[in-house]
Order: sequence, then structure tokens, then C-alpha cells
Amino acid sequence: MLSKFLKLFFFSVLLSSCTAQNIIETSVSTGINKNPRSKQASDKSYGNYNIQDVEINFIRVNKLTDNEINYYNDKKLDLLDHTVKTHKDIYNYNYEYVLGPSDIININLTDSDDIDDTYKIDENGMIDLPVAGKVKISDLKITEAHNILRSVIREFYKNPDLQITVEEFNSSKVYVVGAVKTQITINLNQEPIKLIEAAIKAGFDKVSGTKGFLRRDNTVYKINLENAYQSIDDKENFYLKKNDVIFIDTNSDAIHVFGEVIKPGVYYPNLDYSLTELISTSGLNQLTANAEKVYVIRENYEKFLKIDVFILDISNPINFIAGRKFKLQPKDIVYIPPTKIVKWNRVISLLLPQTDLFNSYNPIIQDGVKGGANANQTGDTG
Repeated sequence: MLSKFLKLFFFSVLLSSCTAQNIIETSVSTGINKNPRSKQASDKSYGNYNIQDVEINFIRVNKLTDNEINYYNDKKLDLLDHTVKTHKDIYNYNYEYVLGPSDIININLTDSDDIDDTYKIDENGMIDLPVAGKVKISDLKITEAHNILRSVIREFYKNPDLQITVEEFNSSKVYVVGAVKTQITINLNQEPIKLIEAAIKAGFDKVSGTKGFLRRDNTVYKINLENAYQSIDDKENFYLKKNDVIFIDTNSDAIHVFGEVIKPGVYYPNLDYSLTELISTSGLNQLTANAEKVYVIRENYEKFLKIDVFILDISNPINFIAGRKFKLQPKDIVYIPPTKIVKWNRVISLLLPQTDLFNSYNPIIQDGVKGGANANQTGDTG
């Protein structure tokens, strides 16, 4: 019965995960090799699947060798396409301030004060010079704007010596949204800012979410703030650019723990839990838990509708060593079932208040007791 129950539960969990997997596969670039069986199976509507379609592979953790445990620890599928660290134009980007509408600049001409003044860039990206007229300088770096203005003024002044400074930085912004304490807009200036600095300003909490997206120049990239935060990969902690949008996702890769534990719920894979550590953290209910069967449910992406179910017997304390070596992965489901007697007691406790089970015997029992009592009294009297 337990096996049938697990299959039914596993299948319902897997269908939601498979839906996400199907969406991801259709969004990646062409040329990705797909399992022919997966392609054939995906033609079948989900409503037509049943338990018999799900392949379940049971693996006993305490019987694995160290090499086999390492194999499963390292067997991770990276579904992230278009990650930032694969794009040189992002991680090699050297920040320079880019002018735009509402910026206020100061122009100083050494040999003349005809145009010395402060100018606000208008909504069309232009400033209006007294002699030269309107000149477009938006979307230019300061050095580029200097060259444009110098070439324009040269028509009126011989060998002009021109200096430009930005007095107010108003146009260049980046946005940090999503799973942060405060969704903020950061005004950029001539000082560069990196991803992790912006995330910290917004109240980034690495427990709430460590992955997300960068939208830059109408293209979306995947980012990993955990790598940036821990300096695991410098490419992940890149300089931000004007109009960047950083979306920090809630931790959708969370590990779900339920069953006979004191603290069921969501745990975060970035904390690098081993199975033993997670059992200890969630608090095994020693009175009700079936310690012989701790389940870890993990989708196997190598085949459509296949899951691996890892089983650890912790009734023998020596198996905690194997559990300590076995690392949990994003989206794992940890389930600790109750003992048989606990399941039976729970069924009975649910049935008794809502059914007439045993109640039909009460009148007989009660009448019998009363009758017996009356009979005894009659006998004593006689």
C-alpha cells in the first residue's frame, strides 16, 4: 500500500515539474538533443498519463559505495540557458557613465566665456548652446560627448579647449526587484557599482533567493547571486549598466521536507545540506517516524516520467555516515513516513468520530450491563 501511495504522490509532484521542464525545453535555442522517447511521450496529454507511465528507481543509500554516492552528488542538470558568465560582453563590461535626459552638465570653454554655463539635457537628449544651437549628447559617454561638442564648437572657435563635468546625475538608473527587502531604484553616477553591491542595498537575503535574471538591452540573462556573494566566480559579480533590471527570484529550488519531522517545510539548497544534516535540522519525530525508510525523491531528467527514490535506513546509527556523505540537491523532496502502528492509530482516530463504527454495539453492551446489574439486585433481594 505504501508503495502505491508513494507512486501516486510522486506522480502528481512530477507532473508539475515536468510541465516546467517542457516549457524550458521549448525556449532553449535549436540544436539541443532531446531524448526521442521524451519527445514521443510529450505528445500525450497529461490527463492521459497514469501511475503505470511513471518509472520509479529505488536506490538504497546505505548500500552505495563512496564512488556511487559521489556520482549522485555530482549528477546535476544545469537547465539554465543564457547564463551571464558565458557572455564576455557582460562580465568584461567596463562601466562609464552614459548621459541622458534630465542630466545637468557644466561646460567651460577656456578661451571664452560665451558658452560657459550649466545645461540640462532635454527629453530629446539635446542641449541648447548660445552659439551652436541644439546638440544631441544623450546616450553618449562623457568622453564621446566632449568630442561631439568640441567638433561643433570648432566651427565658431579656433582650437577650442573644452571641459565637461556632470553636476547632476539624473538619467542613469538600475532597478533591483523581486525577493529583496526593499525593491529599489539606484541612481548611477561616475562611480561603478557591481551586482552584489546593488543586491545588498536592496536588502538581498541569500536564504530567500539566490538566483534571478538580468535584463539588459532587451535580452534576459540568468544570474547566480550565491556565486557572486561568496566570490566563487568573479564573472557572476559584474558591473551594472544603465537601465539594467535585476530580478531576484524566490528560492524555487528549495528542498521540501514533510512527514514525521518536528519542523516540516522548506529548506534551502544553497546551505549545502547533507541528508543527515537535514534530518537533524528538521527534527526527526522519534515516537512516530519509521526510521527504516527515509525517502529522498528526485526527478531523473535523463528520461521522461522517471524519478529516483533514495532510501536511507537510519534505524541503524552507522548509516548516518552514509547520509552525511549524500548531498541533497535543488528540488529534492524528503519524506519520512510514520510507523505502521501510527498509521493505524491515525486511521482509527479519523474513523471513530465520523462513523458509526462500534457504536452499534453500545446499546447491547449498555443494556447487558444494566440487565446484569438488575439481575444481581433481584437475586440479592430474593
